[in-house]
Amino acid sequence: MTNGRFTAGCAPLATSQKLHLVDRGTLGEWAGGSRPLWELLQKLPPPGKQSALS
Repeated sequence: MTNGRFTAGCAPLATSQKLHLVDRGTLGEWAGGSRPLWELLQKLPPPGKQSALS
């Protein structure tokens, strides 16, 4: 997560580790409780579903 900008090496590392990079707007929306995380991160399945990222 970041409250600013990601460094150039973040995207390749995140991809190799199957991580999501969350920007300030998405983090704020999620933290505000207005939407569930799986709706904000399109690659993340809703609870109870098999993860496509496994």
